[in-house]
Amino acid sequence: MAIGQKQTVGSLRFLLYERALHPELFRIDHDCHVVRPAYEAQVWVTGCTHVIGFFRTGDGLGDGSRPQAPAAALVQVIAGADATLPQRGLLLEMPFRGEQDHERRRADGINYMMNFQLERLSTDAYLQTHRELARMGARRGLFVPFPRWRSREMTPFSYIDYEAKPGELHVMAFHAFPADSAVVKTQSVFELS
Repeated sequence: MAIGQKQTVGSLRFLLYERALHPELFRIDHDCHVVRPAYEAQVWVTGCTHVIGFFRTGDGLGDGSRPQAPAAALVQVIAGADATLPQRGLLLEMPFRGEQDHERRRADGINYMMNFQLERLSTDAYLQTHRELARMGARRGLFVPFPRWRSREMTPFSYIDYEAKPGELHVMAFHAFPADSAVVKTQSVFELS
């Protein structure tokens, strides 16, 4: 996708990788790094889409003074159909249509569960949902508005809230598309076994 190009809900796809992806593949509007003793996570807001990388650290916990190479990785990507992404390490690719669930148990110690939903709403219901999500985003999590894509006097945004527990990461993401009266929702759990 060209930098600054408006994203559309109809072109979105869900991808899951078993390897890290280079940040140069994305336009990163906001970056959050989470570090726990047994894992690290990277959350990138990439327009009205996102990338979540979950990396199990090596067997030794180290002394905390230097980063450890990941022993295993799992990366969730929501991207437009025109995003050029690698095929190497791709485990799953699905278009964003309706509601879908996916679960993956892996021998390398990362278990993963996800649910995504594309919700198209009436104008009134969308307006109420848009306002409520913006209020929630002002209180906690990562809230990134995109005024350059303003439509119907509303601003598209990404709102990502997460809870980092000792052996797991829970992520709720909402991407608002006013032009389509649509909200993309994902719930993801990355868990060490």
